[in-house]
Amino acid sequence: MINVLRWSTRIAGLGALVLGATFLFAPGWFASSTLPLSLHMTLGGIVAVVLAILAGWALIHRVKVPAAIVALVWAAAVIYVGTVQDWWVGADSHVAMEIIHPLLGIGAIGLAEMLAASINRKRASLA
Repeated sequence: MINVLRWSTRIAGLGALVLGATFLFAPGWFASSTLPLSLHMTLGGIVAVVLAILAGWALIHRVKVPAAIVALVWAAAVIYVGTVQDWWVGADSHVAMEIIHPLLGIGAIGLAEMLAASINRKRASLA
């Protein structure tokens, strides 16, 4: 199950990053469709939810408890920043959006990888 969550984070995270970069560097490609933005938001939501699941799993099994707590807060921050992003654009804070949002996403992927690896190591040591 951990490996399924890990691969879900990898695939959804990569998809969200690629779509986000496309919005940033080639905004005209998707000007007539809202589907790519909805897909980007869905993929980002998957990353955040999987991160929260892995953090909960780590807390239950007492694996990297401080990192798991940070991961829960990080997952909430990813969702919050993703939902208020339109407000930032309207407030002329493009730089904040273009820097903070991708860094939160990359950090979420990294935290998920770290927690999954730690949980797998703990399970292997118990077996």
